[in-house]
Amino acid sequence: MPLCYKPPNSPYLRQGEIIEGLFELQIQIPSESTIDLNQPAKLDRIDHPYSIVVSQDCDLEWDYKARQGEAPEGKLLAHMLFCALFSEDELRRDRGKLTNELFRRVERNQDERYHHLAAAPISETGESIPELFTDFKTTFSLPVEFVYWLLSTSQVIRRGSLSSPYLEDFMHRLYNFLGRVATPE
Repeated sequence: MPLCYKPPNSPYLRQGEIIEGLFELQIQIPSESTIDLNQPAKLDRIDHPYSIVVSQDCDLEWDYKARQGEAPEGKLLAHMLFCALFSEDELRRDRGKLTNELFRRVERNQDERYHHLAAAPISETGESIPELFTDFKTTFSLPVEFVYWLLSTSQVIRRGSLSSPYLEDFMHRLYNFLGRVATPE
């Protein structure tokens, strides 16, 4: 079965949903060993042309219901977890200068650190999502309120979601990578 993305079909974000235009604000830490709290903070904007939601689907649904007053406040999430997605050029240029041999393994999803998502249509829309790659070391989180504010102000776009079995494969590979156990050299 070839990959075909599903269009967004719920009021809340879903696990495996691809978002276009997301960004995060990262506090710039001074190089001195002590931080002067009286100095204004400096923020760097980190743009993520494409990102994929990796928070658990059930947690996202409960969080949305709690924000609507339909579930207990204890179901609220503070942050939503994402993985940055890259074009081939961005991956090769910015993520460690991949050799041709390593890149061939990445394209076939044979390297535990990376995942390849083929270009594919978004069903029933006539649109498509380009070929994308992720480096599992690029997970990041954002406050849920910030993400929904970006969506409500049309600063980011919900593109489409991975369908089964592609979602399960992606999440299994991500959690395998994140669950590695460090061993002494």
